[in-house]
Amino acid sequence: MVGILLSLCLWPTGASPEDITRGDRLLYERRYKEAIAFWKEALKRTPEDVELLLRLGVALSLKGDYVEAEGTFKRALQIKPEDPKLTYNLGLMYIRWGKDEEALRYLERTLKLADWYPEANYHIGLLYEKRGLKDEALKFYLREVNENPACVGAWRRIFALRDLEGPRRGDVPTWAVVLVLGAAGTLLYRLATRRGEP
Repeated sequence: MVGILLSLCLWPTGASPEDITRGDRLLYERRYKEAIAFWKEALKRTPEDVELLLRLGVALSLKGDYVEAEGTFKRALQIKPEDPKLTYNLGLMYIRWGKDEEALRYLERTLKLADWYPEANYHIGLLYEKRGLKDEALKFYLREVNENPACVGAWRRIFALRDLEGPRRGDVPTWAVVLVLGAAGTLLYRLATRRGEP
C-alpha cells in the first residue's frame, strides 16, 4: 500500500492541493468509502483528470470494487495511454483480484514504458514464483534490487529462494559476504579520511 500511496504523491491535477491532501489522507487512513466519494465529487469538476482517476481507481481497488476500479483505470488509460503509473496500478489491482495473466501483462507494459519503475519487477517475480517458476522469479527480484535496492520484499524473496535451494558447493555464506564488505568499506573510509577526503 505504501508503494501505491507514494505513486500518487506530487502529481499535478485539476483539484486544489488541499483537496488532494484531504483525499490522500482519507485513503491513507483506509477510509475507502469516503475517499471514493471524495474523488468522485472532485471528478465532477474535472472529469478528464487522469490523476484523480488514478486516485479513485486505487481507492476502489483497495476497497475490493475491482470491476469499477478496472473501468476507472481503463478510462484514465484512454486519456493517457503511455502512463506507467496507470499501467502499474492496474497491474496491482489485477493481482489483488486474482487475475494473474492480466496483472503480468500490465506490469510488463509498465516496464516497457519505464524500465526502472519501482517494484514492477518485484511483483512480476511474485507472479512467476506463484507459478512455480523460481528461476524466472529470481531474475526479476535481482532486476528489482539492481534498480531499487530499497525494495525489502525483493531482498526477502531472493534470500528465501536461496535458502530453499540449500548451500551449493562453492557458495559463500551471506554473513561472510557482509563481514568482508563491511570490513572493506571501513578500511576504505579510514584511508580516505587519512588523506583528508570526506
